[in-house]
Amino acid sequence: MDDASTISTAQARQLSILWTKAHPIVSTYFRASLCDFHQAEDLLQETAAAAAENFTNYDPSRSFTAWVLGVARNKLLQHHRTHAKDRHVFDDDAILKLADVYADMESEISAMHTALERCIERVDGRPRKLLEMRYVRELTPRKIATMTGMNSNAVSVMLHRVRRALRDCIERQTSAQPGPRPL
Repeated sequence: MDDASTISTAQARQLSILWTKAHPIVSTYFRASLCDFHQAEDLLQETAAAAAENFTNYDPSRSFTAWVLGVARNKLLQHHRTHAKDRHVFDDDAILKLADVYADMESEISAMHTALERCIERVDGRPRKLLEMRYVRELTPRKIATMTGMNSNAVSVMLHRVRRALRDCIERQTSAQPGPRPL
């Protein structure tokens, strides 16, 4: 990196704060655009690196989230061009529209992410263990059943109930927040 693109300690701190706020939205954008979780995570990391490398080009009068979604959109377009034969790939126009929608939904997605974190904190015991096994360790219900002594149908039913309870909790928390709500 040359001196012109090196960021100061203050800029690095500002980038860290801005990235922390934008991260959930950019992550959701990639997960909605890609079928493969690992590809989405790889592109998220590439976007974070590109944002850090190009932070000196960021105009603070603009929304950082919109700017970094532009970086993410370019990473996603590049990814799709290299994987063009995959039938699960969105075309360039769809990718551009998705980025715009996520930028417009920044505050709502952020509120939902915060609500999800709060709601997950309330889950404990076996339901918490099943959520961790399914979504952190990415185990299938069949594998979870084998490890817990449950049958796979019981695992699926319990996960469904926990997801529904989380959805209801998120809806209660986000509907209680002030501000305009979409129709």
